[in-house]
Amino acid sequence: MPVPRIFVSSAKPWLVLAWLLVFLLTSGFQWWQERTEQQLQQLQLTEAVQRQMLEKIAQHKAHLTALATLAPLQNPNGQPTAMWQVARSIELMYPRIERIELVATDPSAQSDALSPTSDDCRSPAAARTVAPLRPGESDSLPDSAQRGRYLLLKKIAAPVGWLCMRIDSAHLLEADTLPPHTGLRIDLDGQPLLQPQGQSTDTHTYQPIGRFTLQGYGQPLQVQLLTQAQPLLGWPRLLLSAALSLLLVWLGALVWKSRQQARRHLQRAQLLANEAQLAHASRVNGMGEMASGIAHELAQPVTALLSQSQAALRAQELGKSELLTSALQANVREARRAGAILGRMRSYISNTPSQAQRLDLSQAVAQTLLLLEGPAREAGVQLLWEPAQADCSVWADPVALEQVLHNLVRNALEALSQSSVDEPAIQIAQRADGQQVSLMVRDNGPGIDAATAQHIFDPFFTTKSGGMGLGLPLCATLMERMGGQLQYLPPASAGPSTAWPGACFVLTLPLATTGSAPENPIP
Repeated sequence: MPVPRIFVSSAKPWLVLAWLLVFLLTSGFQWWQERTEQQLQQLQLTEAVQRQMLEKIAQHKAHLTALATLAPLQNPNGQPTAMWQVARSIELMYPRIERIELVATDPSAQSDALSPTSDDCRSPAAARTVAPLRPGESDSLPDSAQRGRYLLLKKIAAPVGWLCMRIDSAHLLEADTLPPHTGLRIDLDGQPLLQPQGQSTDTHTYQPIGRFTLQGYGQPLQVQLLTQAQPLLGWPRLLLSAALSLLLVWLGALVWKSRQQARRHLQRAQLLANEAQLAHASRVNGMGEMASGIAHELAQPVTALLSQSQAALRAQELGKSELLTSALQANVREARRAGAILGRMRSYISNTPSQAQRLDLSQAVAQTLLLLEGPAREAGVQLLWEPAQADCSVWADPVALEQVLHNLVRNALEALSQSSVDEPAIQIAQRADGQQVSLMVRDNGPGIDAATAQHIFDPFFTTKSGGMGLGLPLCATLMERMGGQLQYLPPASAGPSTAWPGACFVLTLPLATTGSAPENPIP
């Protein structure tokens, strides 16, 4: 029988144990069913044998009764008597009745021997068996001369004596009554009359399945049904149980596997639904982050517009046209800067590349610091600008670079304004190193502790009471889009810590060594 592929491909120990358990349960159920059916058959067989043997011994008793009625009759013509004729007919009709004889104890009486004289019917044992009987009573004893036979004796009054019937116990049952491997044992007065074929006086090869004693007809036979020990479950039944249990376990494994697949599909569907909800929430959060970023970026040019507009109003009141012109020019520059910021945010959202230009880094930094001189003067902070001696041209987005530097300096101003540092200052130093140029922005304020420094570039992480935590992450993103880098340096690695113990940020950009923009700007 081919083994199912599920057992060949994934014969796990628990499947083998399940198969063994089901096999044992199936075999046990079959054994119990076979045992119950066998016991029922044995009970039915015992009842059938008892009923059939009772009919036979009842016939024996009836035959002797009829013969005892005919025994006193004599035939005057010297012909065989009527009793002899009936006895002869009984012997012909019933092969188990081998001999019928009339034994007279009165010597003057005629002994009606119906067949050759039998010593057993006239033996002392027969006489002793009949002696205590009253006329009409009967009894039995084993035939010592013929194995398997017994004598049925009936005492009669006329003539004085007894009727003797020799019966073959092997024919008390019909030939096809007992099934194969079943035998019959018959005892009379403790002596065995009949045993199963091929069996000696012991019964060690047979097991009893039923026993009874025949009473009431002068033939107290002890009958015992025996059967040879046969396995209830042979190899065919065991193989059938193994195949059935294998099939059940295979079907159970298929059902379990299908249920597992259905459960996995359900979990995957639930996971997809959760992912859809998370994606929706991420889009909503992204919209909020985008709006916050736009508000954060536009806050600086709008603030500058407000400050320059107020300065223009004062210049107009004072009649200083040159100041009014300077303020209006600053407003135009800040308005353009706000428009550029919106354009850059739109480009950022649509994932379009930055518009890199060849810039003189020193001029770009100086222009940005011009916008910060007023706030620094109001805060009492000194701005120290140290440009590089050599020409430092870089490929960068001017608006993005201005915004990054503006954010770093504004953060330093806010930190110094909240501290009690003597002679607060911010240093912006430019250095060229090989193919790169770096711009260091540091202050002499309280600095950033190590725990906070690990999260300063995480979105929405802030230490300000009104901050949104988007400035530094956006600056880092803008630097990466230009092919540069923004990093924080601890005071110990930023230079002499006694003069500049505060925060230190370094912007790194590649030098413009060619006359054209890079072919693949970072998006």
